[in-house]
Amino acid sequence: MLKVNRNFVYLGVALLLGLVAAFAAVRYVQGEVAKRTNTGVVDVVKVAVPKQDMAAGEVVSEDVLAIREVPADLVPADALTPDNYEAQMGRVLRAPVRQGAPFSASALVPQYDQFSSVIADGSVGYTLQVDETNSISGMIAPGDHIDIFLTVDKGDNGSRVLPLLEDINVLATGTRIGETPVSEEGVSYSTLTLELQPAQAERLTVANKAGSLRMILRQRDDRNAFELKGLTEADLLRTRGGGRLGRRAVGGVEFIIGGRG
Repeated sequence: MLKVNRNFVYLGVALLLGLVAAFAAVRYVQGEVAKRTNTGVVDVVKVAVPKQDMAAGEVVSEDVLAIREVPADLVPADALTPDNYEAQMGRVLRAPVRQGAPFSASALVPQYDQFSSVIADGSVGYTLQVDETNSISGMIAPGDHIDIFLTVDKGDNGSRVLPLLEDINVLATGTRIGETPVSEEGVSYSTLTLELQPAQAERLTVANKAGSLRMILRQRDDRNAFELKGLTEADLLRTRGGGRLGRRAVGGVEFIIGGRG
């Protein structure tokens, strides 16, 4: 009679139990995945996507777009859809986009064949160096309008502030042109490019050497003349509106020491 080695029996039983356990584990995982992803019930939306990989600087046109369904939780809030994509045609990509990935409207900026094409007839573009103060902490944006004050030192007579230019259109901040949101850009700049009449450019060039400049940001729809005539330190301390400021001269410098309304 054939004698069976018990070790082989134990090994065979162990292998069989292992296979059963592995099969059961795979079935369990598949069941949990199906349950948690609700296969067949995922919300999808139709979006515009590129037919192929696109690099930064490429122009978006209908020829490069396709419409596909994408799970709703993978679609950016400002995605291009069949209902709104036409308004974005002709714009330029700020960053690369992979084939089949949804477009984000914030990744598109206006296209200009040449920067000079955005300057009005009879005007010139004038680039001015600015710091954190004169860029209003980097919040001046293309399309804003500003006023420019000039401060000059009058020696013993103190300083004088003069309104230099009013209601000046900002064409660009650094290399940024158009409607890209500041919060999306997250990039500081050190220059403003302004739209000026040639005579205004001439005045600004001289003023930039004669004293210090201060940029004032206008409310976006305000085009009114402020009709300012300039202000000196003496004007600032002069009696106004029936009130009186007491003044005492010490070494040529006036000190405010009290007053009444």
